[in-house]
Amino acid sequence: MGEMKSREVQLIFPESPSEKESPSGFKSYSCVIKQKTGEDVYSLVERFRNEVFPAITGDDMREESHRENVSLSQIINLHNAGEIRQRSTSISQMREKIESGEHVLMADDTPNIKLAKTSEGELVCFDGHHSTLAYMTAGRKYLREVPHLVVSDSTGGGLKDEEIHVFFGVH
Repeated sequence: MGEMKSREVQLIFPESPSEKESPSGFKSYSCVIKQKTGEDVYSLVERFRNEVFPAITGDDMREESHRENVSLSQIINLHNAGEIRQRSTSISQMREKIESGEHVLMADDTPNIKLAKTSEGELVCFDGHHSTLAYMTAGRKYLREVPHLVVSDSTGGGLKDEEIHVFFGVH
C-alpha cells in the first residue's frame, strides 16, 4: 500500500459579495485531509465536499483580513479559449448574478472556483474557469474578492508536477 499524502484544503469567502472595491476581510476554513493512494485532486475535493463541508458551521470559519493581493489575471487557467467563447452566455448570466450582490457557488454552497497550489507557488484554476471570468468581467481584480477553494500540501508547499498533470488530461 502506498504512502498517503496530507493535503490542506482551504475555503475563502469574502465578507461581502456586493463590495466591488476590495471587501475589508474574508472568512476562511482550512483542514488537512489524507489523500488516498491513487486519488487525484478532483476526487479529493469531491470527498471534501461530501464528507467535510456539510459539517462546517459558521463557528468553524475564521475571520481574517487581507494577506496578499493575488490578481485574478495571475492565476494559471487550464481552459481552452474555444470553450470559453462557447460559454459566453453563461458567463454573462453569472456576471449579472455577481453584479446583483450574489456569489457564484455550487449547489451545495462550496466555491465554484477551485485552485491547486504548485510547488513553485503558482495557483492553477482546475475548476471554475467561467466563474473566474464572470468575476473579472464584473470588475473583481483580486482573488480575495471571490469565494474559492485552494488545495496545497499540508506543509504549506505546493503539489508536485505529476499531480498537476491530471488537469491536462490524456494526450
